[in-house]
Amino acid sequence: MEQMNTSDYERLLKLVAMLGSTNDGEVLNAVAAASRVMNGYGLDWSDIVLPRKLLPVRANVTEDLPLDEEELADAPPPLDKATPKVMYELLLASNNVSSDVKRDIRRHFGAIRDGRITPAIRGELQTMYNYAILKGLSI
Repeated sequence: MEQMNTSDYERLLKLVAMLGSTNDGEVLNAVAAASRVMNGYGLDWSDIVLPRKLLPVRANVTEDLPLDEEELADAPPPLDKATPKVMYELLLASNNVSSDVKRDIRRHFGAIRDGRITPAIRGELQTMYNYAILKGLSI
């Protein structure tokens, strides 16, 4: 996962601060904008809402390192750990995904490359990943 740059981090801080607004429209816009920033880095709300101390302690820091191609081939990451890029690559490489569906998946390449993952794209990738990669069903 790419590390968030300073300007995106500062923007995210401002957007999170706006969640306390009394203006409902401002809160909804802040949520949408913050989600776009986080999605661009493969993050979701659970990654920033829960303090680290509530998460299970990892045995060692190497568990945080991204998976290399050999590890991806052996065991795909669970749905909550798979980044959009990993889901994209595994779906395109899978024999469980038809050529028509692969064509549909390729239309997300620009968004994944540029870090513009919308909740709709993330949801679509997660659904296909869950069925084709994790459950081994043909789509």
